[in-house]
Amino acid sequence: MLDFVANEQIHIEMVETPSLEKVRKIHQRHISSGGPVFYVVKDEQVIGWCDVIPERNPRLHHRGGLGMGVLPGYRGKGIGTLLLKETIRQAEEFGLEKVELHVYTTNENAIALYRNLGFEEEGIIREFRKLNDDYFDCLMMAKLL
Repeated sequence: MLDFVANEQIHIEMVETPSLEKVRKIHQRHISSGGPVFYVVKDEQVIGWCDVIPERNPRLHHRGGLGMGVLPGYRGKGIGTLLLKETIRQAEEFGLEKVELHVYTTNENAIALYRNLGFEEEGIIREFRKLNDDYFDCLMMAKLL
């Protein structure tokens, strides 16, 4: 699923996805620590995920970065909303105080979802990424828990 979303080249910045074993180890470690991560599985396939990874620096450990994705055929059906609500709830229980994210300014559906769940704009990074000679701006958003 992660590989599919990365290969779309429009929602996440990952160019090459890590091996399944590496992803599994990262998520197992996060799950075993009680970290906020949720999946939606259909017919033994992950069709959506959402996680908040805390900053490693102890001075920044009160903050976490949001990552999420839903396969195209399942977008617009409320899966992202459900995943995000549960992940935010778990992030607060985990002890995080702030959830941060980056989203391309062209991703209007995601921006609307984040706003509806209380995320606020913190700024724009101009020409955040360059793909095939096209530049994309990135909106920084955050939610205080």
